[in-house]
Amino acid sequence: MLKYQNETDKSLGIAGMAISLVACDCEQYIAAVSLEATDSAVLMSPDYYCISNPNISAKSVWQAQMRRLEVSGAVLLGNVMCRALAAGRNVAPDDLASVHSLIIDEACDNYSLDRDEAEELYRRSYNYYYRLFSHPSVAVVARDFATTLRMQRRMSTAEVIDNLRRLSNL
Repeated sequence: MLKYQNETDKSLGIAGMAISLVACDCEQYIAAVSLEATDSAVLMSPDYYCISNPNISAKSVWQAQMRRLEVSGAVLLGNVMCRALAAGRNVAPDDLASVHSLIIDEACDNYSLDRDEAEELYRRSYNYYYRLFSHPSVAVVARDFATTLRMQRRMSTAEVIDNLRRLSNL
């Protein structure tokens, strides 16, 4: 399930995760990306994991948690879609089924969403990221990012943003 085939496949997956974070305006949460990481190739900043003000309302906490769920789903979808579409392949149905299951289970089990709400969240995310990663110019940016990552092995936040700057022109 969702295993990388080789270093090129892994670098495209990391590119997809980084592009997804930039696309949902969350690049500030990227601490670094690393091709050599064995656990998490995209290292997230501490700000991603915590809500900084304990005095904020329950509604604000819920909105922040829902945003985190959307971002997590975006990263998963970006990984799978970029690996396939930037390489000129269709997304494997088994990979999509695995991502679907992960997102729906997370939404239902950890965020107490109804199945219908979780499916709607997945559908919206899937449609957006499929259109994004199907765009030929995004595929070029993803392949270039992956190539640079294979050469550098690791990138800081600033390097990730610099390498993905062309996305703002699309």
